[in-house]
Amino acid sequence: MIDWLVATNGGVVPLILRLTLAVVMFPHGAQKTLGWFGGYGFRGTMASFAKSGFPPALAFLAVIAEFLGPLGLAIGL
Repeated sequence: MIDWLVATNGGVVPLILRLTLAVVMFPHGAQKTLGWFGGYGFRGTMASFAKSGFPPALAFLAVIAEFLGPLGLAIGL
């Protein structure tokens, strides 16, 4: 039933779209995780989430997902 959702298409257009989206999203994750591109880095981002009232576990998952998501897109996961 979920096969249609996780099925992949080996075409060039999906590859280009995935890579483009990964290139656009990567700087945002790198800001939060590594402090690149003018970001606060991991500690600063976690402090900002804590100041906003986010539970630390959810903040950690959000930061990691935003960093690893573009990498997963780039390799086709």
